[in-house]
Amino acid sequence: MLRKFLILILIILSIIFLWTKTPISSGHYYNKAKSAYDSGQYSVAAELFEKVTNLDSNNPNARLYYAMALSKLEPKYTVQKKIYELANSKINDQAKQYAKSQIITIKRELLKGVEDNYIYNAVAGNNIIRWNINSFPLKIYIENQRSVPKYYMDNINKAFNQWSSRTNFVKFSPTNDKQKANIVIKFENSPSNGCDGEKCHYTVAYTTPHATPNGILKQMDLTFSITDLNGNDFSALEIYNSALHEIGHTLGLMGHSENPDDVMYSNNDKTRDVFAMYRSASQYLSMRDLKTLALLYRLEPNITDIKTQSENFYYPPLILGSNDEVLQKKLNEWEKYIAKYPELPSGYINLASIYSDFGDFENAIKYLDQAGSLKLSQDEKYLINYNKAVIYFNAQDYKKALQYANTAKSIKNDSTINELIEEIKKQ
Repeated sequence: MLRKFLILILIILSIIFLWTKTPISSGHYYNKAKSAYDSGQYSVAAELFEKVTNLDSNNPNARLYYAMALSKLEPKYTVQKKIYELANSKINDQAKQYAKSQIITIKRELLKGVEDNYIYNAVAGNNIIRWNINSFPLKIYIENQRSVPKYYMDNINKAFNQWSSRTNFVKFSPTNDKQKANIVIKFENSPSNGCDGEKCHYTVAYTTPHATPNGILKQMDLTFSITDLNGNDFSALEIYNSALHEIGHTLGLMGHSENPDDVMYSNNDKTRDVFAMYRSASQYLSMRDLKTLALLYRLEPNITDIKTQSENFYYPPLILGSNDEVLQKKLNEWEKYIAKYPELPSGYINLASIYSDFGDFENAIKYLDQAGSLKLSQDEKYLINYNKAVIYFNAQDYKKALQYANTAKSIKNDSTINELIEEIKKQ
């Protein structure tokens, strides 16, 4: 008797399971979803239509009503993501076309007030690098401050103050604990033999991000040269304008604007050095700089110090396009950059990163090798070896990955490289 009862229960459960996976079940949910939609219960309708499409992905009416129900909802992160996925579906139907039109509408709504921006150039390939908004004020640690004249720090602080005063959220505070710092300011000697006659190529300052392989932003190093290549101190104007530009990088504006009116513009004056523009006049953050930063801090980051999820984030592909579209734009940007500045290693390092994101490890290594053949700072040497270690790790060549990781560690022994080495050793 018990056995018959158990068999009966098993049959009933099997029928229920099969019913929930059949078009009959999808028809039941479709009718409930349509009723909810007709009565204006769009959130309920969207949930039910999504269930229908999961059960019967080829139901064109359910897909269309699903897209229409989503379009009636507030365009929070999850709604943006679902509409984007419908618009990029492999099923070419009315739902896909409707979702595409809704992307235009939603994007226009999300970009109100920040329309004029250079966000495509600001992001780092497929990586959106920025601090968590709850991390402000960002902590600043200063190394070997006594190696430079006092006016260097006066003008660096002046640049930090402009970013704070011109934005609603960017704040900074000093710290004496390097381990807790978000931004570390350093002063180093310029490379020797950087001039060819009257033509000199060097940077007053540069920024190096430090992140773990799993996307945790640990620190941004902002390194200033102590003197120019002739041993002369930089002017107050050079320090101030360079700092203003580089602070933008430390906040996550990793690329450059194409507009010379913006602080984050990449100069093209080779007559003296790539920072000749910084001698002309004091620079000020443009509205495009401010709008781009504001938009960056609305996008969901994939490299940040404190990872959180929020319905208030913008879904990056909806704003920027697909990963391949973003990478192609960044590829074009950095190819133009190295054409302008073939003597600067940063362009090759960034181009290598783009090829790595494409999965083209051969070209990524090639450009890192080109960077390595140029005059390098210690940070750049570290970054080249660290990136090679990551590339070989992703290519599952763990022997070479460990080799380059150990080389990077010999240049700078920090928690980031040690974590990578531990990951390599686990393989």
